[in-house]
Amino acid sequence: MDGEKQGNGGLGILLAFFVGGIIGSLLGLLFAPMTGRETRERIRDASTDVKERTINTAQRAREATSETVTDLVDKGRSRVDEATEGVKAAVEAGKTAFVEKKSELASVLSRDKEDDPAADESSS
Repeated sequence: MDGEKQGNGGLGILLAFFVGGIIGSLLGLLFAPMTGRETRERIRDASTDVKERTINTAQRAREATSETVTDLVDKGRSRVDEATEGVKAAVEAGKTAFVEKKSELASVLSRDKEDDPAADESSS
């Protein structure tokens, strides 16, 4: 019984849709204040206006997108440059630390040799 109600409800909705469309079309024809020629001109003018608005909107969107992409590329380059500078500074600090430790070790080794003359004889 429920299946029958659903089937009839769907048919009722479909029938209401078609009846509403027919009534709307008839009312549109009855209350149209213009002749067919005037209506066609108005439709043509409206479509031209919509076309121009669409073109203008597309151009503005393209310009905004272009500016956004340019900004993102510039920010990306800036961040890469900052990262590159950070890496260069780290490499230089590493080199300086290496040279300092090397000198320190050389100094320690030379002091050990001076303090222990036996080490010189055993190495010969």
